[in-house]
This record gives sequence, structure tokens and C-alpha cells, in this order.
Amino acid sequence: MSCSKFKRQKLDSEGSGRDFQEWWSARYGVIDVKGKALCVLCSESVVCRTSSVKRHYETKHEWLLEKSEAEQQEYIARELKHKKMQSNNFVKFTQSSSNLVAASFEISKIIAKHGKPLSDGDYIKESLLECAPSLFDDFSNKDKIIQRIKDMPISRNTVKERIMKLESNVKDQLKTDLSICHTFSICLDESTDVTSSARLAIIARYPRGDEIREELIALANLPGTTTGMDICKCVVKELSDKNIDLKKIVSVTTDGAPSMTGKDAGFINLFTKEVGHSLLGFHCIVHQEALCAKTGLKELEEVMKVVTKVVNFITASALNKRQFQSLLKEVESVYSGLLMYNSVRWLSRGRVLERFVECVDEIRLFLDSNKQQFTELTNVDWLSRLMFFTDLSLHLNEVNVKLQGSGKTVDIMFDIIKAFEGKLKIFKRDVEKNEFKYFKYTKLHFSNLEIHEKVDFDRHRQFLVEILDATVNQFSSRFVQFRSFEETIKFLKYPDTIIFENLNLEIFNWMDLNDFEMQLVEFQSSSIWKQKFVELRIQLEEIERDRLREISKLSAENEVLKVWNSMPNTFQDLKNVAWSILSIFSSSYSCESLFSTMNFMKSDIRNRLTDEMSAACISLKNTNYDPDIKQLASNVQQQKSH
Repeated sequence: MSCSKFKRQKLDSEGSGRDFQEWWSARYGVIDVKGKALCVLCSESVVCRTSSVKRHYETKHEWLLEKSEAEQQEYIARELKHKKMQSNNFVKFTQSSSNLVAASFEISKIIAKHGKPLSDGDYIKESLLECAPSLFDDFSNKDKIIQRIKDMPISRNTVKERIMKLESNVKDQLKTDLSICHTFSICLDESTDVTSSARLAIIARYPRGDEIREELIALANLPGTTTGMDICKCVVKELSDKNIDLKKIVSVTTDGAPSMTGKDAGFINLFTKEVGHSLLGFHCIVHQEALCAKTGLKELEEVMKVVTKVVNFITASALNKRQFQSLLKEVESVYSGLLMYNSVRWLSRGRVLERFVECVDEIRLFLDSNKQQFTELTNVDWLSRLMFFTDLSLHLNEVNVKLQGSGKTVDIMFDIIKAFEGKLKIFKRDVEKNEFKYFKYTKLHFSNLEIHEKVDFDRHRQFLVEILDATVNQFSSRFVQFRSFEETIKFLKYPDTIIFENLNLEIFNWMDLNDFEMQLVEFQSSSIWKQKFVELRIQLEEIERDRLREISKLSAENEVLKVWNSMPNTFQDLKNVAWSILSIFSSSYSCESLFSTMNFMKSDIRNRLTDEMSAACISLKNTNYDPDIKQLASNVQQQKSH
């Protein structure tokens, strides 16, 4: 007992066997580093025990023992001060490096979003260095600012690396949100870039909090054929690689190509088998409208051929183009030339025809001066058809523009189609009465005819009515999926008045909606919850008024989502169906817009841009996510720019 007591007294006087003692620093030159003793004289670790620290000092640094105690203390103090300065400088360098890296990430993001060459980082730095002396001339730390700019790493390879990490961070956020959401839908479209590489865009639409998001999952490369099987394998691979649950997918929207919608070998049929439950397959509503316009006006294609020939004669030759521009200038026309027809672009035909009709007198004059014979331009019958064709094409363009854009629910899109179907009936009645109130070019043409130029109105009217009938039939025979789902779509905004028997819920059976009918009865019996949707519809009316006045700030679909999110979980089956309907893509506009971005970024000038890099740049340009640059910067080791 006496021995143990003596040992405890000795430990108390020297300090605990494993605790660092502050007095060691001044006496032996050791410091505490994460609970360990580190000698600042030789940078070796020492066991945290007084005897060990003393033995290390006397054996490793015995030359110090030859000096006086005051000289030893002075030397140790100097080394401790030097060590502290090194530590502070390292902390400052680390913070500075992190800031420089963050700045390089920000610049790389801007380069990617604007589709600029990766080497523009050097150009940006050069611009900053040129203007910095003037811009910061009145700053006391001007030299430090300029040095920071010089140290900023934004070389081509660095920018490339940063963009890939930014895109990866965005994709991680997307994967997290898709794993949380109850259901989501996808939209697919395939196109070729400037190098003839087949690219497949896969975009997801899903609720994120109180917001509906449309985000690019992948812009994949199809190396071989583009059959339904190839596309299915590609989509399954991309989703599986990103750990995205296929069973959450509600619907698939495509451009309606045979490879997508084929009964047996089409993508939707094959993908449904991979998912394991039934899917809603939609043909893009904008594509269907364009097909109605193309097929319904087939009889007037001969008119378009003549217009195209005339336009090509004038615009294909540089000399003819300049001379025609001079002619337009002489007559003080508001136009500077004609537009060339592009059959791929939805609005091209209407715009080309409108410009042609506006300049038809100048066109005749120019063709006569060049001894070009186009007898159609003096044929009253042909001109009558041209004017009507132009008027109808402009009406179709108006519908197409309304359908374009993202962030529109299925019911809004289909309402636009139904409204135009009603207008077509009015157009037909207007033509039958020879009033032409809605066909300004046709009306102007007939009113300007000379007496000897009068046409057979009965025959002409019958022809125009047949064209309108064909267009009506085209619209009536299309949009089948939307018509069959129309009543169910109304459930989004009218759950308080909807009749259960009118709902088509078979497609949602895989969700296990056994309590849906009971929950609907309880909901429709509650004045509190029904009132929410009465107020919602009033708010949606205000949003629509603002949209028509082009001052809309709120998103209608997000307001609908907010109300459904606020519902209690006792109506979970109702909420699941509402979320699923909100996630449906009514068109493939997002894909078309993305391909426009792709063609801008990967152009003839930048045709060596890899598929991977172009996909990353496109993703950053189109995403609604903000990359976590602070986190990315903290994970990157700074290398000084040269």
C-alpha cells in the first residue's frame, strides 16, 4: 500500500502518464498535436510521459546541454515561434486555396452554361488581369487581388475537370430527389449531333417539395442502330447505373416514332416489361399537332412547292438576294428579304408563307425583270389557295406556340387542342358564308380582284371547306391517349366534384389504391378540405389572367402541387394519384429544347467536343440545381496556376 501511495504522489508531481503537460513546451520544446507530443526541434513524435520527453531531449539534442539554461530556453522559444508561424501560414494558404478553387468552379460553371470553349478560362483570366490595375487602383491591397487572379487555376484542362465534377454533383442531387419522390415520369427523344452521333435524351419530371422539376437524367450515346430494343437497353442501363428505381416510373412520353411506339418491338412495350407494371404511353402533343397540320393540308403541298422554288431562286444566289433586297428597300418595304423553308421546324411554313404573301408584288416584279416565268403568280385560283393556305398555317402556328414551353400540366395542353378544334368549326362556318373574318389574306385577296378576275366562288368555297374538314378529321383522330385520360386528369383540380366511376385508375393499379374510393368519399364529405380546392381554382384563375397579360410570376402546376402536399396522409391514395398525374409529360418540348442547346454547343467549329463533355455542359445549362461549390472546393487539392 505504501508503495502504491508513493507511486501516485510521483505521478501527481510529474503529471499523468499519458496527458500532455504544458510546461514541457518551454522546457523541452515539444507541443501538443492531437493528444501527442511533437518535438519542434526534430519533428519526431514522443511518448506523452515526462521521463520519455526528458530522455528524448537529452539524447537527441545533447548538444543543447552544453549551453546555459538561458540559452537553451531562448533557442527553444525561437523554434516554437517559428513552428507557430508555419502553422498559421498553412491555415491561411489552405483557406486561400479553397477560395481560389471555388472561384475556378464558378468560372467553369459559367463557361459551361454559356456553351463557350473550355480554353476561354485563359481568356477570362487575361481580361481580369488587364482591367484589375484600373478597377482596383484605389484599393490598398490591389497587389494581393492581382496575385489572387494570377493564382486562380482556370486552364483548359482544369476547366474540363471542374465541369465534370459540377455535373456529377448535380446528378447526385437528382438521384437523391428521385429516390425520395413517390413517382416520376420520363420523356425520351433521339437526335443526331453535328458529328452524326446518335444522342438519346432522357428527362425526368417529378415533384420536389412544392415544385415540379424537369431534369436531364442522361444524354446518352447510341453507337449503333436506334431500334426500340437499342433504346430500351440504353435507358435501362442509364437508370440502373444511377441507382434510379424503374418501378417508380408512371408514364413515358415520346415523339411517336415507330421505334418508340411499335406494338411489339417499340420502346414503350419493351420498357414496360423491364419496369414490371403498366405504363402510360403518350405521344408528344406538339408533334401530333404538327402532324395534323402536315397531313390535313396535304392537298395544298403543290402551292408550297412553287413557293419554295421561287424563294430558292431569289435567296440561293448571292446576286439575286442582293438585288431583291435593293428592290425591297426602294419600295420602302418593312422586310429585308424572304425566309427559306425548313420542313423540320414547326413554325417555318407559316412564317415563310406570310413573308411571301407580304412581298408577292415585289416578287412578281423581280421575276419579270429576271425573265423568270412562274405563271402561278398570276393565276387567280392558285393565288386564292396560297392566301388561304397562309391564313390557315398562321392559325396552326398560333396553336403550336401556345403548346410550346415547359412547366404545363396535361390538362392545360389538352384544353388548347380542344379550343382549336372548336375554332376549326367556326372557320368552316365562316368560309361557307363567304365572310372570311378569320382569314385576312384570303379576304384581302378576294376584295382586290378585278371584275374580269372573278373566280367561281362556289367551287373555291367547296375546296376550302374540304380542306377544313380534312384538318378537323385529323385533329379528331389524334390525341387518343389524352382523350381517354381526360376525366382522370380533371381529378387534379376538381377532386371535390369528380365522380369515381368516371376515373380511369386501371393504369395505377400497381400502386395499391385499395382505399382510394373510401378516401374520396371522406374527402368529398369534408367542407374543410373541399374548400382548399375551391380557393385553388380561384388562385389559378388569377395566375391565368397574369399569364395572358404576360406578368405571370407563379406557376400553376406548383400551386396545385402545394395544395396536394398540404393534404393529410389520411388521403394518401388520392395524393399518390395526384402526384402521378402532375409528373406526366404532355410534350417532348424539353427534349427538343435540349437538342437546340446541343447543336449550339457542339457546332461545326467545336465538333471535336466529346459526347461526355457536351452532355456535362448541356446538363449544367439546363439544370435547376445549384452545384455545391463549397463542398466541391473543399475536396480539391489546390495546385498553383502557372
